[in-house]
Amino acid sequence: MAEDNVNGQETAVLKKQKKKIRGGDSEVVLNINSIMDIMTILLVFLMVSITSDPLSIQQNDRLKLAKSTADYPPENSIPITIAADQILVDRKPVLKVECTTATGQQCQEQDYGEKTNTYRIDKFHKKDQNDESPHIQTLFKKLEEVVKMKKEEDEAMQEEFKGIATCVVHSEIPFRILTEIVYTAGMAELSSLRFAVLKTSAR
Repeated sequence: MAEDNVNGQETAVLKKQKKKIRGGDSEVVLNINSIMDIMTILLVFLMVSITSDPLSIQQNDRLKLAKSTADYPPENSIPITIAADQILVDRKPVLKVECTTATGQQCQEQDYGEKTNTYRIDKFHKKDQNDESPHIQTLFKKLEEVVKMKKEEDEAMQEEFKGIATCVVHSEIPFRILTEIVYTAGMAELSSLRFAVLKTSAR
């Protein structure tokens, strides 16, 4: 009988220990919200990491940078590329740049290297389709979209949105188009514009 009591007590102790273990397991709650937060932050980090580098430029007849002795470090920014045939935002085509040769013909593949070409933005892309307007409506809509995404990324990374854009400009693009780009970017909350150039040695 004494042995049975001992065995019974040992069994009772084992049951209590199992209950404690199970009870301990039930107290560990997997918080899915925390995991989702971590995954969101990692996703944003990866998106920022693989964002197109505006200074990674392949030059050709449609895109030749101006030369300068300026020496400013690059910053994380929204790249705007103004080539001889199109304007891109974050390397995605947004609108066409009209190129005309000295004879008044539309530029063909072999014409883009000529320095006598003229360039313009068609009024179809301007606000109210006014050829004199500096507001490039098509570009503005795209910049507005990209700026919104950039603000969300900066907020997720707990960083301040600085409104910086880096303009990668073909050296033959006229000043008129540049002023239109600057005006339109300013309207889209990009208040700080930098221009990518080929660095040359200082005199």
